[in-house]
Amino acid sequence: MARRGSNGRSLLVGNPTAHSGKAGKAIKAAMHVLEQARLHPEFFATLPDGATVPALSERLETGDIARVIYLGGDGTFADTAKGIILARESYGVDVPLGMLPMGTANDQGRSFGVRAGIKALETNVQIIAEGIEQWLDVGRVEALDEAGVVVAQDLWFDSWGVGLSAQILAKRNRERELVAKVPVIRQIYRDKLVYVRAGISSYFRSLLRRRKCAAEITIDGERHEYQGVTDIVITGTILYGGDWIFAPECKPDDGKFEVVIMKSHADWASATVVAHKKLPVTEDELEVLGVRRRRWNAGKHIEVRLFRPTGISKLHSQIDGEEFTYADHYRIENLFHHLRIIVPEDPHWV
Repeated sequence: MARRGSNGRSLLVGNPTAHSGKAGKAIKAAMHVLEQARLHPEFFATLPDGATVPALSERLETGDIARVIYLGGDGTFADTAKGIILARESYGVDVPLGMLPMGTANDQGRSFGVRAGIKALETNVQIIAEGIEQWLDVGRVEALDEAGVVVAQDLWFDSWGVGLSAQILAKRNRERELVAKVPVIRQIYRDKLVYVRAGISSYFRSLLRRRKCAAEITIDGERHEYQGVTDIVITGTILYGGDWIFAPECKPDDGKFEVVIMKSHADWASATVVAHKKLPVTEDELEVLGVRRRRWNAGKHIEVRLFRPTGISKLHSQIDGEEFTYADHYRIENLFHHLRIIVPEDPHWV
């Protein structure tokens, strides 16, 4: 890890209209705390329809920004990080990313000890002012059609997945859209509550329908075949979905991603005991329970081919908690040391 001084201008990226305008209050508070910390903040509002990334890259071209700080959820993190990467590739300007997370899962921040919310604002600004940096590997995913032509590609910073967990995400998004039209309910039926509702519904529907498929996964040239797969999750940071640690030994900057395979709902039940961060258990305790901690394959180049049985027309896909293009064929690459992030002096998950 490297330490840099707090000199120079800070660019705060956020969406002032998010959460019915509540984000505007958080942005105002963040600007005040950043000013007090002598980080010389300038505000940069996100733009719709994917315009944030190129606009942010152009703003960084001038070279007068010492650090970019995102305020918001996983989507704002992703757009900000992509803007930084595009500026480096287009103009040779490279700056680190500071984190003021406000989202629900916050896998990127919590994987390094950065908590979310207004109450954590002053602590997180102090972390940014101290300027300790760490590399983060970045994922690049391509979705291919039956002819092997790339139909979609993107970068991701936390996880990519296909199957039941991505289906839960998609259902949450549909229900969130419906709830947003009801003024009273939308205030209480959101974020984690929507996750729980969508998760329970999708779980039992999937249990009844047995939505499984076969998969051929090639990791750094070594092919693995699986039957009866319900989920494939490829992780970059230690936390998944805010609460799960599938591979405690994984590192965010080692040039490899872990490939998690779920073949049954029993696997998810086992993960509740073994992988949930709030239920830490020892190897001896697992042996008493008759459960073993699984070791996952990891690699730099990962290719996923799915073979769906008759009757299964679609399996949902996600990157960083956002819906992604579905295909039966994906290629994932680990981009080693592709983004600099600002972290606590003793980074560890929270």
